[in-house]
Amino acid sequence: MKRKWLLAPACCVLLFTLTGCGKTVEEQIDTGVASAQTVFEENPQQPNKTIGKIQLFVPSGYEVKESEDLNNLIIKQGNASYILFVNYHEKEDSNLHYELLKKDPSKKIIKEETVELDGAFGFSAVLEYDKEQFELIVSSGGVKMSTISEDKNIDQKLVDMMTIVRSVKIDAEKE
Repeated sequence: MKRKWLLAPACCVLLFTLTGCGKTVEEQIDTGVASAQTVFEENPQQPNKTIGKIQLFVPSGYEVKESEDLNNLIIKQGNASYILFVNYHEKEDSNLHYELLKKDPSKKIIKEETVELDGAFGFSAVLEYDKEQFELIVSSGGVKMSTISEDKNIDQKLVDMMTIVRSVKIDAEKE
């Protein structure tokens, strides 16, 4: 009987400890944006998938849905969908996607970070989509990826998105 009474408080302490380990949305956003910048500064992953003219790295658990419009690819992970947009005419140093974001007064930017490295420009941003969802955007030159996300795993999504975006290569022979 005494063991049951000792076990109940221990379970409560464990439950509160585990609950406290979860990151707040703000922490996920701060960590995700900073981590996306770090990914941008690292060597890009080698592509493991080719769709038309586009070569890209697709992390485990993600799949690319082929479409007729090879400027826009849909990438899925479970129930989450991501749009990968490739502008073939923009170079690595292009900040077009960033300028368009900044000029749009309807966008409510929560956090953003730009990065320039060896002539390449990139950024990551988290925008308020509605009360319970966020728009996540990462870009490198003419390549942009976005998704709508709830408040879970924002930090990891931003890292995966930047990993994919940074890996994109255009096959010049197929142009």
